[in-house]
Amino acid sequence: MSKKGDIFEIAVAEGIVAFAQALNEPEYAFFSENPIEAQGQMPLFRIWVHNSAPKKWKKLGTAQPSEAFDIEIPRFKKDPITGALSTYVGGNESPATLEEVQNMECAAVWEEPHIIDRLADHLSGRQNQWLESLKP
Repeated sequence: MSKKGDIFEIAVAEGIVAFAQALNEPEYAFFSENPIEAQGQMPLFRIWVHNSAPKKWKKLGTAQPSEAFDIEIPRFKKDPITGALSTYVGGNESPATLEEVQNMECAAVWEEPHIIDRLADHLSGRQNQWLESLKP
């Protein structure tokens, strides 16, 4: 099980790697450069990660995450029956409009193969099918 601050190298494709840092469980921040060496860089994205995913990545070490990562980012939820949208932060849900959730991450837990696909697409400037499927 990962601890807050653990840093991982992720083989994305032949010769391409990305990095992840464990934040408050189950959240991880993903980077194009090693956060130990390039402190202060903005993450590519922050998502919730299934606990089986980091077991497939190479642990590089541990570093104190930026204090900015202590602030929980709002995520959105979409009711599968009614289609109603809500924001989710700190365990609380509030009704929301499409405009309010347009640029938020979905409150979803990502599995390792989908994370690899998203990283590969992000680093190549392509649209990601999994991210698109989760849009509000």
